[in-house]
Amino acid sequence: MKREALDNFTDLSGWSTVASGQAQISLSADRCVHGKAMRVDFDFKDSGGFVVARKAFSLTLPEAYAFRFNLRGSAPTNKLEFKLVDPGGHNVWRYQEDPFDFDCDRRSIRISSSQIEFAWGPAGGGPVHQVGVIEFVIAAGPGGKGTLWIDDLCWEDHSFRATPVVQASSELQDHEAICAVDRSTDTSWRSELSDKPQWFLIDFGELREYGGMIVHWESTTRARRFDIETSNDGDQWKTVYCARRASGERNYVYLPKSSSRFVRLNLHPSEQDQGVGIVDIDIKPYDFSRTINDFFRNIAKNQPKGHYPKYLYAKQTYWTPAGIPDGVTRGIMNEEGLVEVDEGSFSLEPFLYLDEQLITWADVCPEQTLEHSYLPIPSSLWKSHGAALKTTAFATGDRGKSVLYVHYRLENILDHSKLGRFFVAIRPFQVTPPWQSFRNLGGISQIKALTLKDGAIWINRDKVVIPLDPPSQFGATTFDQGDITGYLERGVLPNKKALVDDFGHASAALGYELTLAPGAAQDIYIAVPFGSHDETKTEPLLPKGVSGAEQFEIAVRQWQRRL
Repeated sequence: MKREALDNFTDLSGWSTVASGQAQISLSADRCVHGKAMRVDFDFKDSGGFVVARKAFSLTLPEAYAFRFNLRGSAPTNKLEFKLVDPGGHNVWRYQEDPFDFDCDRRSIRISSSQIEFAWGPAGGGPVHQVGVIEFVIAAGPGGKGTLWIDDLCWEDHSFRATPVVQASSELQDHEAICAVDRSTDTSWRSELSDKPQWFLIDFGELREYGGMIVHWESTTRARRFDIETSNDGDQWKTVYCARRASGERNYVYLPKSSSRFVRLNLHPSEQDQGVGIVDIDIKPYDFSRTINDFFRNIAKNQPKGHYPKYLYAKQTYWTPAGIPDGVTRGIMNEEGLVEVDEGSFSLEPFLYLDEQLITWADVCPEQTLEHSYLPIPSSLWKSHGAALKTTAFATGDRGKSVLYVHYRLENILDHSKLGRFFVAIRPFQVTPPWQSFRNLGGISQIKALTLKDGAIWINRDKVVIPLDPPSQFGATTFDQGDITGYLERGVLPNKKALVDDFGHASAALGYELTLAPGAAQDIYIAVPFGSHDETKTEPLLPKGVSGAEQFEIAVRQWQRRL
């Protein structure tokens, strides 16, 4: 462990103060039992607000660290904040303790990296890497006035850099267990051929804090099922993750707020009965899974741009509502055509597969319009590879019962025929980004169950997606089997029509074959009734005998009358 002193407070010239409203704060050098201290006198003047002591530093932080300082006080109980500001002053991370007992003898305070959370700024989240300013903040609870002394400010590097000790149930020559943690993609661990479960054990040699892992499988010797256990002593084990059926090249494992000395993977044989092979097991730091949004943001980093919503690449996107006048709920659609079908729900997302290539929002420059240039019926237009895709969201009905419709219009803008595929993905993502979160709104949503039943797709057994134009294909995948975009980039869909996802982040897609003559167009309408419905009942969910095109005209007239 590396420990570095930041300030012994013999010179306070680099420190400055900030106070809100009528509050006052002053700094002065003083002595403590162990040397020099910074004395902080503050007075909230019978009001609220905050006072700040701040100093510029230049620090590059590792993945795991801790700050330490000593504090003694004679002051009312208020809120203590320890803040880190990036060099540009735009993003802030903080530790806060409320209430904090300032009326105390000298006490040692340790703040680990896992206790420091993103507070605000355009970064939208993630860990702090570069520090430009450190702040001590007292925010008024009861307020009042008092004095505190701070001494011996330092930081410690707690990054795990040793090579862990590993063991396995078996190993083949030139594919020893150590090959799975040597950080090389040219080597791999491979178990012996066996019909019995295999295991892989990692011993960090000490208690280690972490947030998840990425398991990179050998392409021909993957596990069908696996679970993960942790232990601090090697005797008592706790199961922390189970994957019923894994597939794909990599599995991302969500292990928030985890710490242990031992990690064990229990592996069931591959479908090819060739044993199990792992290229790399990458244990990720605490911030990898600090929140579910951080987890998916880290997954997106390893995937092609466009395979995940824009905000998971830390990019803002504009969005707008789609609903009926005076409705009690609504869908929302962003610039790229991602449509959240109800408040805080999953989304529908368009993808094109043309010329053996998956076309996503990242491959186009979408244009946005409103119907008749002023009605709140939004559209997003893509043009790519000789095709135009227009996504329009609208709703009809009344406050008692209303339905969201998504209209996809695909047009061949070439002078020769165009073949391809169009996909509408059902994904566990909202349209609003995490940094615009409010209650249950913003960021990741959940899809725990998917079922194709009588031509409709039921999600979580209480929401239904009804394609008015039946697809030629439908397929669903659990999180551990890989995101739906992994299939779409090959122009295919999984063969599963119903599933339950224990992790709660399944995905699916409807597939349409495209055969468009020059200048020809194809219209696809999908309906999603607002609110919750019972999958086991046969209540009418849509108006009978009214097409998607007719519903669109109804929506236009409804808004024209209102506006």
